[in-house]
Amino acid sequence: MAFDPLFLINVGFYISFAIVFALLAIGFNLQWGYTGLFNAGIAGFFLIGAYTAAIAITAPSPPATGYPGHLGGYQLPVAVGALLAMVLAGSAAALIALPTLRLRADYLAIATLAFAEVVRTIAINLEPITAGTIGIVGIPRLLEFSGPNKPYLTTATVVGVGAAIILVLLVALHFIVESPWGRVLRGVRDDEEATMAVGKNAFWYKLQVFAIGGALMGLAGWFSVMALPYLEPAGSFAPAVTFSIWVMVIVGGAGNLKGSIVGAFVVYGLEWGSVQLKDLAPPQLKDTIPYIRLMVVGVLLIVLIIYRPDGILREKKRVLR
Repeated sequence: MAFDPLFLINVGFYISFAIVFALLAIGFNLQWGYTGLFNAGIAGFFLIGAYTAAIAITAPSPPATGYPGHLGGYQLPVAVGALLAMVLAGSAAALIALPTLRLRADYLAIATLAFAEVVRTIAINLEPITAGTIGIVGIPRLLEFSGPNKPYLTTATVVGVGAAIILVLLVALHFIVESPWGRVLRGVRDDEEATMAVGKNAFWYKLQVFAIGGALMGLAGWFSVMALPYLEPAGSFAPAVTFSIWVMVIVGGAGNLKGSIVGAFVVYGLEWGSVQLKDLAPPQLKDTIPYIRLMVVGVLLIVLIIYRPDGILREKKRVLR
């Protein structure tokens, strides 16, 4: 059975960006699912990671006719770009957390949402550094290929690296969240006052997990520019991105790392599938496909809340004996 080459590339693109959303969902799940910290600024940390990586690894881009140019020219290795993206996004998360973690959940959400919008507005208007709404182009790929098989090899490389990152994170974070440190996080989520009563510094643990979650969102930003070597702030980091991550974690299962990945692939799969259907649908139905997708997501959420409120993969229940 022969497959359309373009379809195979589209599938690779779907898997690549499902991995991006999985990384974001894992970071948010650590913050909210395990610790109870409702971060509404996911898109902001995602943006910081993406722009840090793009600026660090791209070649010089002097202003041209109609193009403002952007900060860059460092041409650092892509691995260094990933590390810098995690460090800056994690540091930004820690700095935001310092004055806001003492707020109640709703105020924390408002503060982080405002942060994300401030960061996006700065990226839109700071043209000499970010190229504004025109965006940064010419971002190098993970590996450079030539020849007729270049699209397939590039896509396969991105998918392979992304899968390896997810696997390593799953193994490492599993041991971390099942360790005494992870038990304290769940204690903070379930009863912060009782956790403090047994001598645990709840604020310090919340600060740590908020920074780690922000670093993972920065890593997702780096991987997004590896999957798609173009970056613009207006649509890619809108508040809708944060909302999508919430849905993915709720659908997959809060407090379950594997649930974050399942939720990302399911929810983003609906979006990707709707695009494929839009291309195949009759002209009179093309404009309705995106709305049908939103309706399907809404129905899926309602069904899950009624019949499986803990998500597709529920958090493992722990019983002390």
